[in-house]
Amino acid sequence: MIKTRASILFLFLKFSVLGQDIHFSQYNDLPLALNPSLAGNMDGTMRTGTIYRNQWNSISVPFESMAIYADFKSAPKFLNQQNIGWGIQVLNDKSGNGGLSENILNVCGSYHHFLTKKENQILTAGISLGGFQKSIDLSKLNFENQFQFETANFGSITSNEVLENNFIMEFDINLGASWTYYDEMGHQAMFGFSVAHLNRPNYSFFSDKNTLARKYTVHGSGIYTLNRKFDLDPSFLFSSQNKNINAIIGTDLIYYLGRKTVEKIDLKVGLYARLGDALNFTIGMNQDNWSIDVGYDLNISGLMPVSKSRGAFEISISFVNRMFKGAKNMKYIIPGDRLL
Repeated sequence: MIKTRASILFLFLKFSVLGQDIHFSQYNDLPLALNPSLAGNMDGTMRTGTIYRNQWNSISVPFESMAIYADFKSAPKFLNQQNIGWGIQVLNDKSGNGGLSENILNVCGSYHHFLTKKENQILTAGISLGGFQKSIDLSKLNFENQFQFETANFGSITSNEVLENNFIMEFDINLGASWTYYDEMGHQAMFGFSVAHLNRPNYSFFSDKNTLARKYTVHGSGIYTLNRKFDLDPSFLFSSQNKNINAIIGTDLIYYLGRKTVEKIDLKVGLYARLGDALNFTIGMNQDNWSIDVGYDLNISGLMPVSKSRGAFEISISFVNRMFKGAKNMKYIIPGDRLL
């Protein structure tokens, strides 16, 4: 079993080295990584958030990913009432106990063009400029020549493995576009397309050049009102990179709890499927400008015998300085006992 787990972990690490991007199941909670055109594309003037992911606890030292971002929206006079958005995000990823780590910094800018006089449809285009830094610590890796059969363990023998570089830093460019529709209740529907790694930066630790494959992503989301208390918030993501496909589809069920309170309070539960890989269960809450989501991946891939169906834990927190809270909030009634 130990040998099997080690082999699977090695393969997983190998595929990570081959250029797989950092990914989160709660992809909507990291908008600037999803599409640079989403910078400033919200019902507010400022948004900030963070997300943390912990994966593969059952196999070895967990794989950890985290990110933090902030974006803003403004309407300069010279743009004739059109909007621009800009933002910044930082991501960090640590791949198990192999000493492989990655840091990413991106600065995003977007232009928002209203398609109608009601300003309820927006076409946005965005660009992300930045780069990534990868490093690996070979002293944290074990190789076949270090294994001691007498003790069935890895000894202190030097591996003699040498890399031309154990630290690389590369410039990166991403592009994206999206269409967003807002209704009179503050709900929205959105579709977008993005291309990551447009310049195909090098990611190899060796002297030969291995370029990072472009990643093409199509995504969408929307809100469908069931009744006065419940909404469905379905979304999907489809991305392709280096012949690897990532397809996620699912929905949140939102319950409007704050019907008779000053605060706008929503409870939500969600179910998403990463096709051929995992099911993701989420639970969260919105309160006025704040939102928190907790998710767990249930592994259903070929790693089930080793992972015991355990996948990843995620938590995200965001804040939006909202301009428009929706017509539903206007119907709130302040209970008399709250004035005492």
